[in-house]
Amino acid sequence: MIFENKKVFITGATGFIGGRIAEKLWLDWGGVSKCLIHNFNNAARLSRLPVEIHCGDVLEKGCLNSAIQEGDVIFHCAYGKTSDKRLNKKINEEGTENVCEVSLEKGVKRLIFLSSIAVYGEDPPEIVTENTPVKISNDEYGNSKIAAEKICMDYHKKGLPVTVIRPTIVYGPFSPIWTVGVIKRIKLGGWEKVKGLEGICNPVYIDDLVEALFLCVKNENSIGEIFIISGDQTITWNDYYEKHFQIAKLNPPAPISSQKRKIKSLINRLVQLNLNILRKYFEDQIVNTYLLMEERFPGLTARINRAIRGGIKDNEIKLFSRKSVYLCNKAKSLLGYHPRSFEEGMEITRKWLEHHEYI
Repeated sequence: MIFENKKVFITGATGFIGGRIAEKLWLDWGGVSKCLIHNFNNAARLSRLPVEIHCGDVLEKGCLNSAIQEGDVIFHCAYGKTSDKRLNKKINEEGTENVCEVSLEKGVKRLIFLSSIAVYGEDPPEIVTENTPVKISNDEYGNSKIAAEKICMDYHKKGLPVTVIRPTIVYGPFSPIWTVGVIKRIKLGGWEKVKGLEGICNPVYIDDLVEALFLCVKNENSIGEIFIISGDQTITWNDYYEKHFQIAKLNPPAPISSQKRKIKSLINRLVQLNLNILRKYFEDQIVNTYLLMEERFPGLTARINRAIRGGIKDNEIKLFSRKSVYLCNKAKSLLGYHPRSFEEGMEITRKWLEHHEYI
């Protein structure tokens, strides 16, 4: 199956991954996709493309009924990212069921569901494959993805041609967390090289992920399967952040002990607690004072920012110390997936960051 003259429907199309799928469909195949968006506020990126926009919600079956057509290929990227945990769970689970139900009724040719490696829980083993059992944990996002995957596979048993994708750490142009967020973090002094904290990062470049999604559509062997999609190199989080220091032409921080990090983290929490109390009564005064200091004493203000926001937080220790390697051997053998090197992906990312004046 190829994308020429195929109808493609993307949920969550204003997001990082959904938006890139729409771009690559047009750039590589000349395909005009149908894009489900929640509102037009975040649709600037899509507006550059000749796409068919449907404003709605995966919780609205009527909207899905009118948008999804027989023969469609669907990339289901929408997920709950609101401040309401119960709503997020509903979007991830009920929304996925709605997409699956309408897709089955309409005779959709292929449904590709974007899941997450969060399904393996907070303490996965050192080597993770598609056969590694999923695990319920304290991570509500991961738990809801487990439920959504089960929904997809239940509909596959009913005849819906479904493929489940579990991406790792997705970086590259427009990545809000693992590219833009990392650059902003290191500029604020938000990364520390903590001795003994040598967790594995498992990065995958955005276009490699999208290419894997396209390979799933073109390969009948992907139906009913689950794939981990990662990059081809095992690097630590320290390696990952140091590369960003390098492309931003900033000096990486000196290594510190785990004990010193804990002390800094405690000080940060105390400062934040006191600031939150003061903001209840003196928010306007605090904001005005900060803006005045930022104008007159930018260096001092930057140091204050680092003191308040900087460093690795206690709730990040598990992530940055985890030594799990997520293997994508199945995607390589079954789909012919071949990710680029981390160096190549970061060079493209560097050019994009420079173009958009992040660095």
